[in-house]
Amino acid sequence: MSVIENVRYREGMAGGRTREALLEHGALLFARRGVAGVTARQLHEAVGARNESALHYHFGGKDGLVEAIVRDHADAVERRRAALVAAIAAEDRADDLRALVHALAAPMAEDLRTALGRAHLRLVAQLSHPALGYARPLRLVEAPAGVAVLRWLGLVLADLPEPVRTERLVALRAQLIGLFGVRARLLDDPPGTDWRAPHDLFVANLIDVLVAGLAATPSPEALAAAAAVASVPPKD
Repeated sequence: MSVIENVRYREGMAGGRTREALLEHGALLFARRGVAGVTARQLHEAVGARNESALHYHFGGKDGLVEAIVRDHADAVERRRAALVAAIAAEDRADDLRALVHALAAPMAEDLRTALGRAHLRLVAQLSHPALGYARPLRLVEAPAGVAVLRWLGLVLADLPEPVRTERLVALRAQLIGLFGVRARLLDDPPGTDWRAPHDLFVANLIDVLVAGLAATPSPEALAAAAAVASVPPKD
């Protein structure tokens, strides 16, 4: 390796370390202070970057860093979920409501075990707009496993009126994101009062609650409201 090649190699290695450090420290700072509460200077100081253009060089700016953090989180969750989806398909359990909800929740629950994972959950809870529940899900990454679970859920809940089914799936998304964000904050900043909720209990109970909500018999009021929605002609 020539001298010039060696210098470029070392610069590339240092650049890679800076990029990874920005992803890690950025997630930790954003989770605790909010995206708006973190400056580019603070990010550079957190990673010890001598070049204050590092953030722009690697991510195009703070917004690009946030998007990369969220994308990496979604990629990791999708990889974990793919194994669960493969098992559901192999065991012909696509009609098992609890197995489907577990496939959505369990890959997210793994992030509760580390400070960086909890930062990812808290950041997603900050940034995820509720309206995304009505749009195409899992927008940032290719997520065939997540899409498969949502498709199976739609089939399992096919007996519900469409407006009710839609609202329940939107609520499911919001509960997953919100409650994992809350749990992550509890673990990072435990309250002064005594609380006992070990990881396995939290996850199992959360899945119980989500399954019960999806499977609940619609009330006469909900059915009437759904019928009224269905009778409204679509807008041109």
